[in-house]
Amino acid sequence: MRRRYDDSQPPAELLEFDGIRDGYTTPESWDAALEEWQEARRLWAADRGMSVDELPAVVGDAPWDPSAI
Repeated sequence: MRRRYDDSQPPAELLEFDGIRDGYTTPESWDAALEEWQEARRLWAADRGMSVDELPAVVGDAPWDPSAI
């Protein structure tokens, strides 16, 4: 594991995505918000010469679509 200095620890909002807690109640809105979160993580890591795979990540459950039942 590489030692990290300065701002190489990602902000808390880039470590955990809980779309339901954040108010995304449809599968579509949750997916769109997750894509934005993943892109923000990718950009943050790239700016620091890191791979997004090096960052811890917690992704919460997605809302289900009742019409798919």
